[in-house]
Amino acid sequence: MNYLTSGDVEIAYLDEGEGPPVLLGHCSAASHKEWAPLIDVLAEDWRVLAPDFIGYGRSAPWPAEKPFSIEADVDALLAVADLARDPLHLVGHSYGAALALEAARTLKDKVKSLTLIEPVSFHLLRLEDLPEWQDVEKLGVAVLDPVAKGDDKKAAGAFMSYWLGRWRWWISPDSFKSAIAATIPKVALEFSIALDAKSTAMDYAEITAPTLLILGAKTPPPTRAVTELLSKTLPNVDLKTLKGVGHMSPFTHPAKVNQMILDHLTAHR
Repeated sequence: MNYLTSGDVEIAYLDEGEGPPVLLGHCSAASHKEWAPLIDVLAEDWRVLAPDFIGYGRSAPWPAEKPFSIEADVDALLAVADLARDPLHLVGHSYGAALALEAARTLKDKVKSLTLIEPVSFHLLRLEDLPEWQDVEKLGVAVLDPVAKGDDKKAAGAFMSYWLGRWRWWISPDSFKSAIAATIPKVALEFSIALDAKSTAMDYAEITAPTLLILGAKTPPPTRAVTELLSKTLPNVDLKTLKGVGHMSPFTHPAKVNQMILDHLTAHR
C-alpha cells in the first residue's frame, strides 16, 4: 500500500499495474479489498488506483473534533486521481459510487468513463421530495441512535441487515460482524451527507462521460429510486439491471458485475 495526505488525514491506496488508469471506490464499511477480484483482472492491462476511504482499511480515522462532510472523502478520491496524469476511468459502488459521481463533476473531461453501481446519493431523494426518503430516515435512526449510545454492534446489525438481509447478517461469522462494528462510527458520519449535500440532479446532468449504471433488481427502494433518477438525468448513460441481485452485487455476484465493468472500460479505453 501507498500513502498520501488529504486534508489532515492519511489515506492508504493501492497503485498496481500499467496502462490506462482506473480509479476504484469501495462501499461503506469496506476497503479497497472489495475490488480484489476485479483488480486481479485489471492489473494485467490497466493501472489500478484503489484508495481506502477515511476511517476504512489502512486509512486514518476522521478527527473526532471536526465536523464531517462529503467533501473530505471526495477530496481524498481527487488526491488519488491527481496521481494519474492521463484521463482516467472512475468506478464506484454504493458510497464509493456517490463519491465518484461528485468527483466526476470536478474532474470533468479527465473522466473517460464512469461506472456507478447503485450510488447512495440519498440527498437526491430529499431534494426531489421522493417517498423513498422516508426509508433513508428510518435507517438513519436505526444506525445513529445506537452509535450515540455506544452500541456499535447493534448499529452494525441494523445497517448490514438492511443491505444484506437479516438472515445473511445473522449467519455471518463473528469476526465479520466485529469488523463491521468497528467501522460503524464512520458509517454514522456518512449519514450526514444525506441530510446536508446540496448537489441536484441537474448538477449531475453536466457529467458528459459515458456512464454505466448497474442496478440490482432486488435492491432496496431508495437505491433503486436514486439509480433510476440518475438514468433519466445523466446525458450519456446506459442502465443495466441484474436479475435476482441485491445492493451488494460486487460481493455476491462479482463475476457478472466485473464483466460488465470490464466491457464498459474496454469500450471506452
